[in-house]
Amino acid sequence: MTTIERDHCSKIIERVAAKHGIALTDDDPILMIHTLNEILLEENNKAHQVLLNNFRSTLEENISLWSQATENKANTLLQASSRNTHLLTEQIINACFESIDQKIASGFNEKIKEVSTLAQSTRQAAIINLLATGLFFIAVLVMVLVF
Repeated sequence: MTTIERDHCSKIIERVAAKHGIALTDDDPILMIHTLNEILLEENNKAHQVLLNNFRSTLEENISLWSQATENKANTLLQASSRNTHLLTEQIINACFESIDQKIASGFNEKIKEVSTLAQSTRQAAIINLLATGLFFIAVLVMVLVF
């Protein structure tokens, strides 16, 4: 036995004596049970440490898998959002072009109606001018014949 173990045993003997009033010797079976308990506790600690290390590695592995799954899901959502934004942008642009086309078409139709109305007015004015010219020639002819 080392000096540390002897000191430890003597402390145990003193404590049992103080608490229970029983004197123990170095070869007492109770001390053997105490030593066996210490050995079992050490083995238990080692086994728990192995289990804890296994649990830690499993936990780290699961966290890594969860992180990858989360990243994949985030990328999927980001891509879907990007596609939706692109489609929405296309729809808005198409709606704007349709609106512009309709405004141009309605403006063009209005201008055609104005030109058509102007052409009719011009035609009427031309006919009136021809009639006035014809009347003028008739009046000139009547004047020439009369005078």
